Amino acid sequence: MTKPYFQVSVPTTHREQPGRHGLHIFTGPASTSEEAVRCAREACEAALAAERPATDGALPPVARARWRVRGVCREWAMDWEAATAAFWENEGSLEYPFPVVCTRSEV
Repeated sequence: MTKPYFQVSVPTTHREQPGRHGLHIFTGPASTSEEAVRCAREACEAALAAERPATDGALPPVARARWRVRGVCREWAMDWEAATAAFWENEGSLEYPFPVVCTRSEV
């Protein structure tokens, strides 16, 4: 059975400019909203680990299948406790073009 797609919204705060706030969006399949948040966090942590050179030669952890991350920056702190998950409204349309979801920052 195919799992439904979820949208996980994670509030962010710029580490060096705490007055700047944003929202990072992750999408992917999950059975529950709790699983969706867990998968999004694992994918995010794997992406951040992949940015760092491995000092011990180990490969970074592999994120769950079909959860991919783009645009994650170390300058932005993710507030995973405040993350929310909902069914992805565009789940029937997984072909390009994907819905445009941007990080909004207050300057």
